[in-house]
Amino acid sequence: MSAADTAGIPDLSAAWREWATRSERQWNEFFNQIMGTEEFSRGLGRNLDVFLHFQKTMNEAMGSWFMTMNVPTRTDILALGDRLLAIENRLAAVEAQLAGLDGAASASSAGGRPRPRRTKRPEPPPDAGANSHAN
Repeated sequence: MSAADTAGIPDLSAAWREWATRSERQWNEFFNQIMGTEEFSRGLGRNLDVFLHFQKTMNEAMGSWFMTMNVPTRTDILALGDRLLAIENRLAAVEAQLAGLDGAASASSAGGRPRPRRTKRPEPPPDAGANSHAN
């Protein structure tokens, strides 16, 4: 088909795009007018209050269920994590202090020089070899 053949056929995609654009603009204007009213704000506030009350009720109900089933709640797990972190921090501080004391003790006991390696091994008892072959 040439350009002359398609001249009489309307462009449906362009018409649809134009309709979608106009429709979107109209909906935007409508919702902006609605959301700008005091009634909408009050209704949204009431809806939020209902949701928060529902959430509080569910948290209390689930907390009592967890307590009945002897299962820790999210709050219990978070508290346990905080306590574990505090214990790890205290342990790291103790390890640092011990490392400092160990370094100071080894430096003072050897006079700052490294100690020689032990190369001499103790002699085995004389009857140890005889008993091992008897079993």
